[in-house]
Amino acid sequence: MAEETHQFRVLEFYSGIGGMHYAFDASGHKGQILKAFDINTTANEVYAHNHGKKQLAQRNIEAVPIEFYDKQEADVWLMSPPCQPYTRTGNQEGSKDNRAKSFLYLMDILPKMTHPPNYILLENVKGFEESDSRDLLVEALAASGYEFQEFLITPLQIGIPNSRMRYYCLARKTEKVGSFVHPVTGTLIGYIPSLDAEQNETKEFVDGRKQGDLSGLSTPAAKRRRTSISTTTLTKDGAASKPDEETILADPTLAHRVDTLDRFIEFKDTEDERMKKYMISDKTLLKYGRLFDIVKESTRRSCCFTKGYYHFVESTGSILQMVHEKDTATTFDEAEALKAAETTDETEKAENQAKALALLRTLGLRYFTENEVAQLMGFPILEGKFSFPATTSLKQRYRVLGNSINVKVVSQLVQYLLTSSTNSESTKAVGTEAEGSA
Repeated sequence: MAEETHQFRVLEFYSGIGGMHYAFDASGHKGQILKAFDINTTANEVYAHNHGKKQLAQRNIEAVPIEFYDKQEADVWLMSPPCQPYTRTGNQEGSKDNRAKSFLYLMDILPKMTHPPNYILLENVKGFEESDSRDLLVEALAASGYEFQEFLITPLQIGIPNSRMRYYCLARKTEKVGSFVHPVTGTLIGYIPSLDAEQNETKEFVDGRKQGDLSGLSTPAAKRRRTSISTTTLTKDGAASKPDEETILADPTLAHRVDTLDRFIEFKDTEDERMKKYMISDKTLLKYGRLFDIVKESTRRSCCFTKGYYHFVESTGSILQMVHEKDTATTFDEAEALKAAETTDETEKAENQAKALALLRTLGLRYFTENEVAQLMGFPILEGKFSFPATTSLKQRYRVLGNSINVKVVSQLVQYLLTSSTNSESTKAVGTEAEGSA
């Protein structure tokens, strides 16, 4: 009888609107999401709308006993812990932040489990790699017999015109499932290694950290060494560098591999009635318009969309200029000149303001729709596999998207994580249904 493909048993932590679920489905591997943990009611409503309620567990992760996690006998843990403790706009308290509590709990129980996962994927913001939480992650993985590889990856690298640099850690329990397709480096790498056997030679890299030498791992000196290692990044040719999204776009060879925004745009007609709720308000346009990151459909990038999009102006995501033939800078310069014109006549001043506003309106500036943002983040909108419940407000939709992941980047990482260097027996087995519920 022919062997059956392994059915991976997956626990999805901090499941949000189901990004990890979609990423696993898109990875090409077969499996079952046993439980999806999240305490955000809005995110869970979106998850249930698309995936059903069966696997949802609206529980605090740290309130679930280790016995439950052991009983699941999950092969894979997928997780995207809260990023606020590590963001440049947050308080950067790392493990001291109360929002890190559940992640610390998982790292605490991991070495104590009878049936720990064979594979782990963690996603977080750039900055996590320099936090004490990263040190605790490394310690837990080492204590539990995992081999791990760390990454800094942006969607631009796989052709998606969106800047969303993120930290990823992939870990495999080598005693059970063997090593990665490529040897681990002990550094952050700035690319996803190829699974194509013909390309292995050009993308091979050497482990300079000596994976087996883990003595003194928890000493302050070792932590400092790991932090210095983690901020070194290797490109695919083995050169050490810092990942730089602007460099990718400045390189003509790399930039032309990135799609233009055109194919992600849902609405292009400025007269479309559906556009009204997405247009920039007159007050915001006059007062803050120049602070926006403004892009056109021909642009090959957009800024990272955060949960503050549609609510705050700066550093929350790009604004689309629908009238692409208009020169943005010139139009703003002309509007600024009108606003700044010296006059003591209040009527004339008001007329200049009105002219400036009329000029700025000709650009057709609007927010990206929630569906456009979701597409840029890799959610299967066009395939009809992802949508929002009618009860979810526009502001809520942007918030939960801002807290989510790039599905396409993570799907490639899942594919790499779950592929072994050899066709071992551990990669071919049939899972059984999980028992118990949270």
